[in-house]
Amino acid sequence: MAVTESAERKRKTARGKTSRKQTKSPSRKVAMTKSQVEIKRVSPALGAEILNVDLREDLLDDTIAQIRKALVENSLVLIRDQDITPEQHVAFSRRFGKLEIHVLTEYLLKGHKEILVLSNLKKNSKLFGRAGVGNYWHSDLQYMPKPSLGSILRAHEVPEIGGDTMFANQFLAYDALSDGMKELLAGLRVVHDFAKARYRSPQPYSDKAMKKTRPVTHPAIRTHPESGRKALYVSPGFALRFDGMTEEESEPIFEFLYEHAVDPRFVYRHKWRANDIVFWDNRSLMHNAVQDYDLQKDRRHMHRTTISGDEPF
Repeated sequence: MAVTESAERKRKTARGKTSRKQTKSPSRKVAMTKSQVEIKRVSPALGAEILNVDLREDLLDDTIAQIRKALVENSLVLIRDQDITPEQHVAFSRRFGKLEIHVLTEYLLKGHKEILVLSNLKKNSKLFGRAGVGNYWHSDLQYMPKPSLGSILRAHEVPEIGGDTMFANQFLAYDALSDGMKELLAGLRVVHDFAKARYRSPQPYSDKAMKKTRPVTHPAIRTHPESGRKALYVSPGFALRFDGMTEEESEPIFEFLYEHAVDPRFVYRHKWRANDIVFWDNRSLMHNAVQDYDLQKDRRHMHRTTISGDEPF
């Protein structure tokens, strides 16, 4: 009888262990992939904040999929309070695609060529990053045959006041055009050239850097490869003229589009905090780094990765 009771106890213990083993892992996985991630919009025009995500961790594929879905639906995602290393910045960025190496190689982070340094800080009295740049409306790498999918900018130091970045939703800009203007632009392509932005920067680009790019043409209206939505794709930063037209002939249409594209209804202005991560979709947004702070006194130090994209259609 004692032997029988002992055997029964062993069988109950074994069943208990099996039951705990089967239920422990799934419950933890659900908590990490579904209940922790929260998404909330940050403005009527565009943008969503991602809550309960720690980029120091190796995020699960489901979490990455949720972030990408939020990006496509909102064109920009914000993740605050991310004190991450360059290695973690690069690792997170690679979850969304191949990373670009910027043509201005002198401003790449040492040991991490995927990171472009945007900074007015100095080392040995010399700037080691690009300072005061991007203060005009543009889309990153619009001057390349395959422009960027998106950019991921991490703020290390920001001015107490000023230094915001404005973003303009080009889906909304397209939707608000008249049918006649949509029909006109549907048949037009735009010539883009990095050289147009050459002298806007306090640090003009070298001839060596300019030789790495050549003028390219892209459709004035592009279709987003993931959502299928149409977006206006003409920026004052890099657009030279319409293909087949002179600059003089193109200018009146450009001027209308430039003003229309940044209507306040389409714009979100982001006030940076240290350790902000902003990931924006270059296929549907333009942005403008507002130069309203003192480059000599106010510290602004940021790291940017850029994700490769596809040829616009």
